[in-house]
Amino acid sequence: MSRTRLAWSALPAHVQGEIEDRLGSAVEHVESHEGGYSPGMAATLTTVGGERTFVKAVASSFHERSGELYRDEVRVNGVLPEGVPAPRLRWSVDDGDWVALGFDAADSSVHVPWQPDDLTAAIELFTTLAEVPAPDALGSVGGHLAGMPTWANAHAEGTDLSSWDPWVAEHLSMLAEVGADWAHAAEGTALGHGDARADNMVRTGGRLLLVDWPYATAAAPWLELLCFLPSAELEGAGSAAAIWDSHPLGQAADPDRATAVLAGLAGYFVHASVQPPPPGIPHVRAYQRAQGEVALAWLREQLGE
Repeated sequence: MSRTRLAWSALPAHVQGEIEDRLGSAVEHVESHEGGYSPGMAATLTTVGGERTFVKAVASSFHERSGELYRDEVRVNGVLPEGVPAPRLRWSVDDGDWVALGFDAADSSVHVPWQPDDLTAAIELFTTLAEVPAPDALGSVGGHLAGMPTWANAHAEGTDLSSWDPWVAEHLSMLAEVGADWAHAAEGTALGHGDARADNMVRTGGRLLLVDWPYATAAAPWLELLCFLPSAELEGAGSAAAIWDSHPLGQAADPDRATAVLAGLAGYFVHASVQPPPPGIPHVRAYQRAQGEVALAWLREQLGE
């Protein structure tokens, strides 16, 4: 089951008009981008004058959560430090229902399976982020993670985990204990993106950039790499554990804190994977399941299980 994004042609005339006003002329060509996990429109628009702009748009009345995230993205982009590996936000439109954002257009997307050059650039990107102090206007990652369901929620709710290896249900109390402090363990002062995956990376001018910043927070310098690795292994990068163990960020991380975060992350994916699909993005549950399998195997290795 898949998701189809909103098309440019489906946007109301007044929204198209507002966007074209920001672009400076009429849209001549639309290149839709169907990847990712949002039902909003995402397209590179080329005007009659040849100007290319990446535009995303959604109505809160169509998908309330996406509207919230787009507004958060405008706020975050307003405080990102100069030189952060992110496309420039050119403008935004918000009529109270429809929200549209215009960014510098990318040259290309990152394709999976991961290729060596792209993977090397991604790993270097996390090293760069680890050295950027988070702006004071961004909150701590601990507050964000504390609200995300994980093992303790599965235990308290009696979540049906029968689709997973029986080991999970048999060790649920232990997993909840190991991951209990994951929100606090993830805290720090470095700039964190909060949703780094291949589908949120693009290339521009030979440089790898992260897109979609609504979840940005202050976090531990190693958090982004750890959270990225389950998706990376799933998409052909090689062993998450091996990359982590060989990387300076992984080597510098406190082992107990990193294990707590990995446990919490695995629990989030496992819990999410058995929930009903969210409106508009039914394919996300299968992706969460796949990441959960990688994270859980990595966690069991860390625990000697």
